[in-house]
Amino acid sequence: MASLLPPVGMEVFRCFTAVSKEVVQQRHEAEVKERKAWKHQKASEKNLTKPARHLETGKSLPFIYGAPPPQLLCTPLEDLDPFYQSQKTFMVLSKGNIINRFSADSSCYLLSPFNPLRTLAIKTLLHPYPL
Repeated sequence: MASLLPPVGMEVFRCFTAVSKEVVQQRHEAEVKERKAWKHQKASEKNLTKPARHLETGKSLPFIYGAPPPQLLCTPLEDLDPFYQSQKTFMVLSKGNIINRFSADSSCYLLSPFNPLRTLAIKTLLHPYPL
């Protein structure tokens, strides 16, 4: 019997790598092909999954997932929400376990998600500055 609760611990938080980017790309292409195969647009809208409300961008990570290790804060992670697993996005947790999502496509057609300049820009954007 499948558990209704999500897994907790380190196995939940996986770093976003080039391999995981390819998997997301394949899922996205499969979803696009599936949408093209459907003839009726209304039928396809009913079958689409919706984002989880507790994993929305800007909200704090629910306690059920546990506390992420400090070394994984402000680093690209694979998304926990099944809706976004087929989208071209990755998740970044900032201080306070706030969920942020960024596009996995190249930014400005030049900077991949793994480019050091883009990584530095994400860390700078999410850095908690004193008020």
